[in-house]
This record gives sequence, C-alpha cells and structure tokens, in this order.
Amino acid sequence: MNYANTVSRNGKTTDKKKSAPTASAVGRLRKMDKKNKGCRASTQGQEPIRTTDDVANAFLKMRFPPRLQEIEIPKDADKLKMERDFYSSLSMIAEKFELSLKDWRSIPFPYNISESLTELRGQLKKTVTDWKEVRLIHYDNSTYFAKEECYNTGMTLYYIPIIPLYTILHRKETAKISKLLLSVYAYLYQILCIPYYRNDDCYLYNIYEMLEEWYSEDEPSEGDLTEFADAESIGDYMKEKISDPKNLRTFGQRLKTFKPDNDFENRCLIIVAEFYDLFKNNPKIRIDRKYYPLRFREEPDHTERTVMLDDYVSFCSSLKGNLFDLLFQYVNEDLQEYGEIDEPVRFIPYDGREISENNFEFEKRVFDGINNLIQLWQESIY
Repeated sequence: MNYANTVSRNGKTTDKKKSAPTASAVGRLRKMDKKNKGCRASTQGQEPIRTTDDVANAFLKMRFPPRLQEIEIPKDADKLKMERDFYSSLSMIAEKFELSLKDWRSIPFPYNISESLTELRGQLKKTVTDWKEVRLIHYDNSTYFAKEECYNTGMTLYYIPIIPLYTILHRKETAKISKLLLSVYAYLYQILCIPYYRNDDCYLYNIYEMLEEWYSEDEPSEGDLTEFADAESIGDYMKEKISDPKNLRTFGQRLKTFKPDNDFENRCLIIVAEFYDLFKNNPKIRIDRKYYPLRFREEPDHTERTVMLDDYVSFCSSLKGNLFDLLFQYVNEDLQEYGEIDEPVRFIPYDGREISENNFEFEKRVFDGINNLIQLWQESIY
C-alpha cells in the first residue's frame, strides 16, 4: 500500500487510524511496562533527520519513561497523594475493563506502582485490542489513567511549494497577492516552524541531495539540471524572504488593504484570511505543540521505523515537473516501509476530568489551511 496518494485533499487516505475530532500537553506520561530500557536516539535504517534549525522539540516538556521509578517522580510531588491517586484510578480501570488485579500495596513505594503497572499491562494485552492507548499521566500534581488519541493526518504529504510563490513575486500583475502570500509563508516558517527543504537537517534536504547525486551519475537532460539548480537557488533566495520578520509585521496591513481582482486572488484571500486569524489568535503556537514522537514513549523496537512529522510536513521546491514526480515516488516508497506514523496526540482521562484546550481544533485548522494552499498551487498555472 502506498504511504500517500497525493499531497492535497483530493484522494486523501483516511482509513489508517481512528481520528479524534478534537489535545493538550499533559504533564508526564508513563508507559505501562516493567523494564526501563531507555529511549531510542535515532531511527535505524535512515539518517537521523530532524526538523529545521529554528524548531525546538516540544516533546521535551514531557517525559515518557517506560515505568514509574523513584528518580522520575517530580521533586515537589506529594508521594502519598500520587500513590492514592494511582490506586484510585487503577481500581476504576480494572472495573472498566473487568480485570482482576493483585494488590501490591505491601511493597514499598514506588515499586508497588511498578508491579501494579506490569500486571495491568499484561492483562490489558490479553483482553483489550487498543491496550497501548491506555496511558498513566502525572499532571498538575494528579496521577490518573487516560486514553491516547491521535489526530488523523490521513497519510498525506503536506509539501508546500516555494517556486510558484517566487514566480508570482516577479510578475507585476501578481505583485500584491504575492506579498500577501509571502506573509503566509513567513507565518508557516517562523511561527508554525514547518521544516524547510534547504535546511540540512530537514528530511527533504537529504532526498533532494540524493536524487541530484543519482542524476549526476547518468546523463541528465538540460531540463533536469535546470530543475535541480532552481530548487537550490530559488529555495535559498526564498528562505531569506520568508525568514524576514517584516513579512510578519506587515501581515495584517497587507490583508486589510488587499482587493482581489480575479478568481485566483479570491481563492488566495480566503486562504490568507484563515492563516491570519490563526496567527493573530495563536502568535506563538507551533505545528508540533502536541507532537510526542513514539520513539520517546515506547520501548525501542529497532525492527520498526516511524514516519516523523518532518517526513510528511515540509516546504519543497515545486509540485510540478520531473523532479517532483521523482521526489514523490521516492518518498512514497520510502515511507511505506515504516511501521507507524507520529501524529498530534491528546490524552482523554478515563475519570472524566476536564483538561483545558484538550482538542485538535488548532491542528485541524492548520492542516486544512496547508491543504488548501497546496491545492491552490496544484490547480494554478504557476
């Protein structure tokens, strides 16, 4: 099965995982396991590729150790309350899934909790198909079990082209709309921190480099050489443009004074307005705010590889031409070899407690907006 059928909403695959309609960073997360083997530092079988220089890892605010150990307990934690909360929540989980669990409270804390988690995990594996989604959370001085849910990205490649924007920036008749779209790209790069293919720690950077090396070993046509040259030179030029803070400062003013003259500009205006509303109301929120890579919260499995965020969300050179066809084919074949995909995550407490902003509304608007932007370029003449 192909990883992705398209880079736009058309033909989007949606039957991979159960989606959640509406996530919040939730404290420390414990995997229900006995052995603490640590976390995988890199993905076997590929270069250790990370997001752009400007992108810090949001998951560092949380910890995902395989079991609860004494050194992992927050220094300011109320240990008696933690133990009481744990067994209260454990009792509820056992009742919900009709489990019969041994009482390990005679063992000193925190080893009693470790043994309880080991037994719980073993019984859940035998009786519950989605047992991996049951998580132990420590957040806001409370300990409880929650169900993990992922936002369904639909196995879609969200590759945002740079060359079309460059093209309309250098045409007099599209100068105004190009400046408005430049502000959108500045928001995508500077605030959402979407990986950029000309940064050498971006997944697509390595793919472009590898494809160019392959072509150089044969006898590439002049057109192919031009596509590679444009991908590099235009990519570097546009990176400077979208990195300029001025394009964010003028975002609102550009939108306020813009008047569309044709259907293309009308479509652009709808997309731009949506991104400006996101920027205005979420001026510091990144696309990875609820991104917790599996390799940091699961037992290392060196036979499985995970599709990471910057594998399927990135800027690229273009969506048209031989180079993109080759790029799309290679990425699709590469990613379908991976076992799972990292997607935005939220945790829903089994005890019904409310967590502020525990939804995917921001993620939905961002991914839909990117999708619409990509479709705009796919259907345009640029």
